[in-house]
Amino acid sequence: MKRLKSYAKGFTLLLLLMVLVLVASAEQEMIEQIGSGGVDWRNGYVHVIGYGVPPQGVYGAQAKLMARGAAKADAYRNAVEVLKGVRVDSQSYVRNYVMQNDEVRIKVEGFVQNARIIGVSQLADGTVTVTLELPLGGQAGLTTLLRQPEHPTQYRPAQPWGVAPSPAEKTYTGVIIDARQLEVKPALYPQVFDPHGYLLYGSTMVEMGRAGFTTLAAYARSLESARNIPRVGENPLLLKADRAVEVSHGEKTDLILSTEEAEFFRKLDPEVIKGAAVVIVID
Repeated sequence: MKRLKSYAKGFTLLLLLMVLVLVASAEQEMIEQIGSGGVDWRNGYVHVIGYGVPPQGVYGAQAKLMARGAAKADAYRNAVEVLKGVRVDSQSYVRNYVMQNDEVRIKVEGFVQNARIIGVSQLADGTVTVTLELPLGGQAGLTTLLRQPEHPTQYRPAQPWGVAPSPAEKTYTGVIIDARQLEVKPALYPQVFDPHGYLLYGSTMVEMGRAGFTTLAAYARSLESARNIPRVGENPLLLKADRAVEVSHGEKTDLILSTEEAEFFRKLDPEVIKGAAVVIVID
């Protein structure tokens, strides 16, 4: 009995450690859980899990094959629901586009069918799990299915950039914007403004068709994690967001920089902006 209690205690501790590792990993990787999946805002992917069980009376290889088919179908169904919960901007989610446009709905369903299977596993009871991966950005990503914002909501269009940066100022390979403690949420189309409402960064300034494009911005939960994201390069410029754009209905996704920080942003090499070498740090 004592050995059994010791085993149970050890198993409980191991289970707790596994949970803590998974939580820490989710924190580090900037994963937002949605239903049976999650959005990896750091690397630009959606991951979804599906489950399948073999029919009663079926055993062996056939049972595993049928369970896998059921898990795959379940993953596809779950993927549609997970994608609907992806935040597009401060006012909308993918579900808003799907509900308003049948063409977008059909494209999203087709997008799911092209998902990449990255994992298949079988549990002791015969249950099979299938994990799908779908890209947020790029030519084959979710952003290509959605209408890009035509202009910044309630803000002025981009102001012409000022004096060209000196050679020394061109050494920045990317930009990290610290937006912690501002209650900012990750989104497909974040925007950055100066204090006068002029657009500093948005989808119209980025070459989304270029090779290697993932998302408009990556997200991280710490400056250390942000610096380790390849898109910002070896020498990123670090800026502090002054505040978030307030919204009456929706969630905060857009940022406002102070006058001084905005000037630093404007002096970035245009290639940094075109290449979306931007990481936003949030809580």
